[in-house]
Amino acid sequence: MSAATRPWGVVLLAIFFLAATIILVGAGLALLLPGSLMETVWLIYPERRALLMPHRLWLAPAFLSLACAMAAASVGSFKQRKWGWWLATTIFAVNGLSDAGQIVLGHVAEGVIGVLVAGAILFFLTRPTVRAAYKS
Repeated sequence: MSAATRPWGVVLLAIFFLAATIILVGAGLALLLPGSLMETVWLIYPERRALLMPHRLWLAPAFLSLACAMAAASVGSFKQRKWGWWLATTIFAVNGLSDAGQIVLGHVAEGVIGVLVAGAILFFLTRPTVRAAYKS
């Protein structure tokens, strides 16, 4: 399948994973390097700094590890590899399950929206034309 016949959603998904990689690296480095220029990442959502900074010693490596998974999913989607499809599907299945957990914890609106979005992306990924776009 050439780039011209590639489902547009596959490209958007690869770009989404790339953006997630950049955000996770920025947040991970901001946690590792408090007081550095990386702290500008908290301008987007300043409340998160106060919430995350006390746990920075384990969250920073977790964010950076997650960034590696997102980077791999981006490469796998851009290159349309079967392993990229499996990784993307796994990421959104886990994300949907964690959003369902948010509902249980009382964050109903956030959880329902998250489950619906993850479900829609999983539905997209399982369409025959999309799945076929991810070759071996």
